[in-house]
Amino acid sequence: MEENKQHSWQTYLLIIIIGLLLFVPFLGSVHLFDWDELNFAEAAREMLVTGDYMTVRIDYQPFHEKPPLFFWLQAGSMKVFGVNEFAARFPNAIIGIISLIFIFYIGKKLFDEKLGLLWVLAYIGSYLPQFYFKTGLIDPTFNLLIFAGIYNTFEFFTQRMYIRNEAIKSKYKSTIAAGIFIALAILTKGPVAWGLAALCWLLFWFFNKEKIQFPAKNFILFTIVSFLPSVVWYMILSIINGGNILEQFINYQYRLLTTQDASHGGPFYYHFAVLLTGCFPASIIALRGFRKQADDSPYQEGFRKMAIILLSVVLIVFTIVSTKIIHYSSLAYFPLTFLAAYAMYNLIYRELRWKTSTSWLTGITGILWALVFIFLPFTLMNVKLILPSIKDEFTREILKTPVQWSGYELLPGAFYLAVIIFSLILFKRRKLLKGFLYLFGGTAIVIFTALPLIAPKIDEYTQGTVIEFYKKLQGKDCYVKVLDISNYKYGQYFYTQIPLQLSAYFLKIPEDKFESWLLNGDIDKPAYFICKAKDSRIYLENQEIKPIYSKNGFTFMVREPMPVFQKKPYYAGY
Repeated sequence: MEENKQHSWQTYLLIIIIGLLLFVPFLGSVHLFDWDELNFAEAAREMLVTGDYMTVRIDYQPFHEKPPLFFWLQAGSMKVFGVNEFAARFPNAIIGIISLIFIFYIGKKLFDEKLGLLWVLAYIGSYLPQFYFKTGLIDPTFNLLIFAGIYNTFEFFTQRMYIRNEAIKSKYKSTIAAGIFIALAILTKGPVAWGLAALCWLLFWFFNKEKIQFPAKNFILFTIVSFLPSVVWYMILSIINGGNILEQFINYQYRLLTTQDASHGGPFYYHFAVLLTGCFPASIIALRGFRKQADDSPYQEGFRKMAIILLSVVLIVFTIVSTKIIHYSSLAYFPLTFLAAYAMYNLIYRELRWKTSTSWLTGITGILWALVFIFLPFTLMNVKLILPSIKDEFTREILKTPVQWSGYELLPGAFYLAVIIFSLILFKRRKLLKGFLYLFGGTAIVIFTALPLIAPKIDEYTQGTVIEFYKKLQGKDCYVKVLDISNYKYGQYFYTQIPLQLSAYFLKIPEDKFESWLLNGDIDKPAYFICKAKDSRIYLENQEIKPIYSKNGFTFMVREPMPVFQKKPYYAGY
């Protein structure tokens, strides 16, 4: 018994080391990307500047649409590591390690250490699941908290259905634990956490209603515990700041679910395609995990059902939601990788037979991924060949950015092609454990190496020129504004590290009037502007605005404050 316990701790330590090696290196090698990464990091930075951790702010304007929990994590990280990319992404690296420990714990409890390790392997060895722990997005933290809440919901039902010893049954322990995790999730991103967990609760009960009556008291308790902290939080904010902030927050969440963001539409099959390709190879192997196995205990079968329910809920809900964004379906990574681990477990250690169709799907999808890793850098190395076929002027100019490619960027793709072929050979010889180790382990290595090799180059094309300009203005007593480029909305705040006194909020100028004031009003400091080069003529018609330079599709301009004797009368409309 003592030896098994020691072995478990050694396994947990191994998982922590693997997580540290995969998630922490190169976190700061790429600039934060607009919108979301920069939006969240800026909110955390402004908490440090203002010392106000009660109110989420963007450009120092109160931003009540997002709760504060993740920004607290980022702000704490920035206090330790400074205001930079590494600090903004570090909380998710830690969340990634906790996630791996948690899924190993569940897998070990459900089956044994073998399934727990296969689940970890499936998670770190699939593209999007590993990649998201290297970002500064809210979703990895949000997803872990929701999944922990749903797991405790499952534990509650399991105790009610299968544990007959009343002495060890807990009426409310798992319900309260589920409510606490969902409460933290709501404080991370919003009440959709409760909606997803509640749907899983109701559907799991529906499919087991012959074994258990609907636990109405527990469901009500779960709901109260889930919402109480956020309701109290927003009531306190309303008292401090005035206005019905809770109502604003609820209205924003409703709009988010019912209206389509103009730049984030997509077909109804969007999230199915994202999960199938983005969660490769787990997504392919998971197809063999939907079928019940005779060897499963009721406990094991129950969790498999809960995993399928969670996966279905995420797909259906976010298929209905009008806005289509990749990370909306990221909660599905947990059940999808479990089903992949469950399938691998049954294929290796039980009687489930390998199918040739699985080899074909794995081979085709894997080779396509390898070709992407080969042809993307190859195309950009030879970008002059494709420029004549690109019609959009702004895109052409961006692709003319002088980026140094060494040729090493092709290696991950070539390596992955070899991994796929070698894995398929092992599968054909029915050496399944080795095949899975090579397939998922090789994918994990490719993600780890490709990101620092290729992502900084992509960053140079997409936003390197603009961020270079922002950084030159850090610490300068000036205004900075991006004009009519929706994809470059938040970098101006984070990378210039704009102080409070230069914000529209501090100057008491309405946000929708601030740009007009900078362009035409009685400014007291230089105002710098960034716009697409093709749009610059419109702004340069104003003789007070002078071009500084144009580069890679962007034009950079400045408007100096006028001498006192030339100043215009102040227009109150600004």
